[in-house]
Amino acid sequence: MLYHPQNATHFMNAHITTNQIDWNPILSRMNYAAGQSLPTYTGDLKAALLNHAGLTSHPKGEEAYQLAREMARLTTFCDPEIVYWFSRLVSLMND
Repeated sequence: MLYHPQNATHFMNAHITTNQIDWNPILSRMNYAAGQSLPTYTGDLKAALLNHAGLTSHPKGEEAYQLAREMARLTTFCDPEIVYWFSRLVSLMND
């Protein structure tokens, strides 16, 4: 499922698992803030993603996160979309 802002609630409520990594703990920390149309992560998204995927010390972890941000920038550039693209990149790294 590709991320689309109209599906933000569905995306956050879907049980997203790739390569045995359950991304729901990250997605469940996203909330809608007043005046914002898309949910945001409460905390340091980069640190949370790298830690959750076990890539904090991996030489390509930072690069995967930055690439996920660049991919998200092409459309909505919102936190759920960054999680989506990061999860896809991690699944490629683990194959």
